[in-house]
Amino acid sequence: MLFLRLIGKLARLLRSGESPASIAAGFVMGMMIGFLSFRTLFTPFIILLIIIFNVNISAAIFAAVLFRLIAYLIDPVLHSLGYLLLADFSVLRGTWTFLYNLPFFRHTRFNNTVVLGGLLIGLVLIYPVFIAVKRLLVAYRDRYQEKIRRWKIVQLLRGSKVFQFLGGIRHP
Repeated sequence: MLFLRLIGKLARLLRSGESPASIAAGFVMGMMIGFLSFRTLFTPFIILLIIIFNVNISAAIFAAVLFRLIAYLIDPVLHSLGYLLLADFSVLRGTWTFLYNLPFFRHTRFNNTVVLGGLLIGLVLIYPVFIAVKRLLVAYRDRYQEKIRRWKIVQLLRGSKVFQFLGGIRHP
C-alpha cells in the first residue's frame, strides 16, 4: 500500500505546476540526505536548507529514500573512497586532525569512511543530477505526459476505487 502511495505522489509531482528547478533542487537535497548517515550534522543542515529555500519537499523525500537504498548497495565503494581520503592521502592527515579537533566538525562524523565517501559522491553528483532531473522533467511534461494519460492501464487505474482510496493521481 505504501508503494502505491509513493507512486501516486511521484505521478502528482511529475504533473504538478511547480517549476522543474524547484523539484530538481529538492531531489538533489534529498540525494545528499540519502548518501549521508542520518546521525551527522550534515543531515539537519540539509533539512534546514529544504525548509528555508523554495524546494519541493516530496522530491526531497523520494530522493532521500531512493539514494539511501543506493548508498546501502554501494557501501563498499563509499568506504573505499572515504578510506582513500582519510588514510591513504597523507597530505590531508593534518587537515583531518585539525578539523577533528574542532567541536563542530567532530559531530559531522566526517572521520567515518562511509560518511566521507557519501559526502564526496553526493557533492560530485549535485550538478549533474540537478541538470538531469530538470531536463527529464521538462521532457516528460512536454512529450510524454499526455501520451501516458491516454494509456488504457492508466485510465483503468485512475478509475479504480482502491487507487482513489490510496490517494491516486488527480487532475490538476
